[in-house]
Amino acid sequence: MKKILLSAFCAIGLIGAAQENKTWRIGVQWGAQGNCATYDGGMSEANARFNQNKFGSGALDLIGRYDLNQRWMIMSGLGFHSIGFDFGIAENYSLLNKDRKYSSVKSQFAAAEIPVMAFYKFNPNCKNARWLVGAGFAETFVSGQTLNKSVSQAGDGPSNVNYMSSTATSNGGVYWMLRWSVAREKMYKNGSLLNASLMCNVGFATIAHATVNYTIDNQDYTHSFSNNGSFAGFRLTYFFKPLKSLSSPSGNRKPGTAASIN
Repeated sequence: MKKILLSAFCAIGLIGAAQENKTWRIGVQWGAQGNCATYDGGMSEANARFNQNKFGSGALDLIGRYDLNQRWMIMSGLGFHSIGFDFGIAENYSLLNKDRKYSSVKSQFAAAEIPVMAFYKFNPNCKNARWLVGAGFAETFVSGQTLNKSVSQAGDGPSNVNYMSSTATSNGGVYWMLRWSVAREKMYKNGSLLNASLMCNVGFATIAHATVNYTIDNQDYTHSFSNNGSFAGFRLTYFFKPLKSLSSPSGNRKPGTAASIN
């Protein structure tokens, strides 16, 4: 009996895969990512209390996918996220409350993108879940902008003294980036899909630049960082059930075959 049920589930999975040939779906995608900036000038020696952190950002996309067959799928859409810089200085903390405290400045720039990716789909298991691997590129749009940020002395020092400040500038334009992904997805009985993926995006040109200045123990420091839009992140996508074919039923009949009348 168990073997019969297992065979039935596998048959249902094969039927679901067969329904993917030349199929359009629309999906909504959201997630989070860590954007990394690299040191490119200024003082190479930093104070031990200074931190240059990865910039965290959310992402929201409207996605369209076209499943050519059981093996290949093409995906594109319109997405929004941000890139930026995150600098911090570690502060004193209480031994009764060991949560670290930081004074920080953050600068972010909005970005819009049009990704185009091709995916190879592995065979689904009997629960209609499978792995996918994909690669492609993303056309990213960023506007030119300059942001000045500062933070005042924390603790017992004078609160009106800025002891860390940054000036960040984005270079407006269009940037091409490489992208690849590993995903796991499950197909439901109504044809909808839930897709979870890890994504890596690599940029090659400088999109934004930041200079940070801070003073600790009467010593002035200056560092410069550049950002090319590279990030690693997680995406969760819900694809609605396949769009109905726009062709009329008569368009699928062979020549000379009469339509049946119910």
